[in-house]
Parts: sequence; C-alpha cells; structure tokens
Amino acid sequence: VALGTFAVVIGTVIAIAWQPWTANHFGYAVPGRDGLPTYVFENGRRYHTSQVCANADWCARDRSQQGIPRCDTQADLAARHEWPLTPADHMFTLFGAPQTIYIGPWGRGLPAPFIMADGPDCYVMYSLEGGP
Repeated sequence: VALGTFAVVIGTVIAIAWQPWTANHFGYAVPGRDGLPTYVFENGRRYHTSQVCANADWCARDRSQQGIPRCDTQADLAARHEWPLTPADHMFTLFGAPQTIYIGPWGRGLPAPFIMADGPDCYVMYSLEGGP
C-alpha cells in the first residue's frame, strides 16, 4: 500500500510540474517547441517575454492578437546589433536537457536582456522586469 501511495504522490507531483502555469510561475522549461517559460529568474531578478509561455493555451492567442513574433531569427538579432550570442548560464528543463541562456554582444550585467534558443534559428528575448 505504501508503494502505491508513493507512486500516486510522485505521479501527481509530475503532473503538476508539467502544467504551463507551474513552469511559467517557477521559471523552468518543459520539453518541446514553445516549452520555454514566460519568466526566467536569474541573479535574483525576474525576466519576462511575451513570445513563449511553456505551452500555455493563452500564449499563441495573445501573440497573434498583439502581433508578437513567436521568435526572432539570427538575421533579426544581427539587424538590431544583438548578434553574436555568448552562453551565460543554463535553465532547468523538466525531463529534458538544460536550456542555454545567452547574452548578446553588450556583455554581462544588468539590465542586459537574456536570449534563449527555441529551435533552429528561433531566439526568444527576455527583458528585465522592474528597475535596476
């Protein structure tokens, strides 16, 4: 009975952790396209994007209504002088490889935005929330 109860508890925890709300709230990725969360926590600060939201249903709807691109290409970043990217850190992915957090040529430090790859030639920009 104890093993069965343990299995149910673990299954429930995994099911809750897999939910978009949980991934977005705690700032970790879920596997697959659009699996990046809307918030990333780094150096005690919160960063936000409107481009992805850990597969939440509202995300694609909001992007299309507001005309927000799902991601930027290398050409988009280069045109804004945000290329090349340098790996800066990693973010946890539930049941997947860690996601690399990149910074652009502006270097390390706040309030530099973070950029994460979400597929081939698909980059998501995270901006610092709040003040310096």
